[in-house]
Amino acid sequence: MKDYQCPSYSDCQLVKSDNIVSNTEQKEKYIKEFCTMDKKCWSQCKRYITKTKLNFCPDFVLPDTSLTPEEIIDKFDNETF
Repeated sequence: MKDYQCPSYSDCQLVKSDNIVSNTEQKEKYIKEFCTMDKKCWSQCKRYITKTKLNFCPDFVLPDTSLTPEEIIDKFDNETF
């Protein structure tokens, strides 16, 4: 594994889908700043942190969200699908 790429890169919906971030420039910025940088960067990504802690990451989570994993799961539990 490349340590300059997030271990979740190939499975991350932020990378794979246009539904998480529809703005192409913003999506590319997230990928550049979090996904394809070194471990110091991607280990700070809330999507990575959430997936590591909860074994999944809801689609509404962005790399720079201020929510904690606990707040994320509370929000997820209260969403209507």
